[in-house]
Parts: sequence; C-alpha cells; structure tokens
Amino acid sequence: MIINSHVHVNTNRKCFFYNDYDLHRFLDEMFVNAVDIALPTLNPKLEIFRCPNDCSFTCPSLYGKINYNLDSCNCNSPQRHRVCVSEEEMKKLILYCRTCGKLILESNVDPLRKYNMDLINLTKPYRAFLKPILYLSLCKTTLQNEINFFEKKFVGEFVGFKFHPWNDQVSVADFEIRCSYPILIHTGPRNIENPINAITFAQNNPNVKVVIAHAAALDENCLQIISKSENMFIDCCPSIFMFESRSTFFSHPQSISKPEDIYYKVLSMVPSNKILFGTDSPWGNTSDELAVVRSLKVSEKVKKQILFENAQELYQL
Repeated sequence: MIINSHVHVNTNRKCFFYNDYDLHRFLDEMFVNAVDIALPTLNPKLEIFRCPNDCSFTCPSLYGKINYNLDSCNCNSPQRHRVCVSEEEMKKLILYCRTCGKLILESNVDPLRKYNMDLINLTKPYRAFLKPILYLSLCKTTLQNEINFFEKKFVGEFVGFKFHPWNDQVSVADFEIRCSYPILIHTGPRNIENPINAITFAQNNPNVKVVIAHAAALDENCLQIISKSENMFIDCCPSIFMFESRSTFFSHPQSISKPEDIYYKVLSMVPSNKILFGTDSPWGNTSDELAVVRSLKVSEKVKKQILFENAQELYQL
C-alpha cells in the first residue's frame, strides 16, 4: 500500500507555478504508480498571491509557460513583487504587495475558502482515495474561523489543514488554535519558513498533531525535538528537488551526496514511526520519490511505516 501525504493540485489554470498540474494529471500519475490514497492540497501559487505589477504578468516570453513567473522571465530588468498576508487591527485579512504596496484584497473571510471548497468538490467523486488537506491563510483574524467552518460543515470531506509560511510571508510561531485535525506545515531555509517556527507552533499547540514538511531542512536541533515530541511528525519530500537544491536548502550540503541521504539523516535522529511519504508534486514526481524510498537500505517494516502505515494512523484513514 502507498499513501501520498503531501501533494498539490490546481483547481484552475491560473497558478503561476505548474499551472497545468490539474487533478486529472495527478490522477494519471497516481494510478501509474499504484498509489492507493493521496491527500491533495492546493497549489499555493494561486492567482491571488501575485501582484499585477510583477512584470511576469505582461512579459511576452512567458506566454503559454507552465511556470508563468519571473523564474522563466528573460526581461532585461525583471520586476519581482512579493504578495503577503497581513491584517488591520485584527479586523480583517489583507493581501498586499510588500514590494510596491499595492492592495490586492481585503476580506473578513479567508479568500482561500472558495479554492478549498473547489478542491473538496473537485475530489468528491474520488473520495474513497482522494482525501484533501485544506490550505489556510496565516491570519489571526480568520484562521480559527476557517478551522471551525470546515470542521463543522465538511465532516468526512477532508483530513487535515496546511500552512505555508513562505507563501503567506507570515511565521507560524505565534499562532495558537483549537483544531481536531493534523496540520502540515511547509518549512525551508529562509527565516520566515524556518522549521524552528513550526516546532514552536507545535509546542504552543500540544493537542494538535503537526507534520513538519521538507525534512525540517535537516536542522539537527529540530530533528531532535521532533524525535521526542508526541505531536510532531515529518516528511522528506521532495527528496530529489531538495538534493538538487542542497547548497541553498541545507546548512551542511556536503553531507548529502544523493537523495537517499536525506532519509538516512532523518532516520538517524527521528523514529521511523514519525516519517511520512509524500511527493510534493508537481515539485516532485511520484515515480522518482517512490524509487528513492524503495532503494533505502532499511527493513521492509520501516519502508511500510514510511509509505503508508504512519499516514494511515495519523490521518485516521
């Protein structure tokens, strides 16, 4: 059995990374690789997180590209803009551009709600094997309301929530919530997405089970805390992408000579019953990520824990 506990899908083609990675493309990838259950969440690079003043909106070199952003732009002087989540005196959620100051939207309701409901409806015909994780904005004005809304109105239609500090440009460290579902938290090498912030969130919310994504950037202090904390878990995807980006992703890249080393490092410090399999598709690829796990020189028992048993227990599948 295989459970993909970390994967993204698009509900429309207006994402500015991998805008062609829709549900049907993922389903094809899932079935070809005999994945039994997947827990899809939204592609975080949604249209609302893009400032109209970012020149990739009008750059002719980007027409028709699946990565419709400045990474594919060949302008002589590209103008990169960064949208972030904020709030006005704890009364409403605000999306604005930190670069140029442009107001994108103001709302008393998380603007991601409609996208999450689209994801729930899109996956409903496949609910036996597609069980969504809902991506929520990190805003104290709206966060608890959104958790309450989905927990009350969509019982059985999803299995967890996702936070993305880097996309929102908000640290998770100061949030305290009431939540009955596990939470998947993006982490990485930059300050606002540092895994220690996710660790702090998990410590501040001991009754919430937290999955710390992307191998906690292989931060040894974080791995030690995860290993000893009952409510903390970890995934190691996308291992190939992280390996290829190791010089910027990890503080000691020289210790990582192949993608498998990411798993070995985590396994050396974290019990195998805390590690979940995921692909982070479309940033990762199911076939490649499965090959990495299957090539690990560990027992079949450990592989089963990683590939499905841990996710099955954590998400009560």
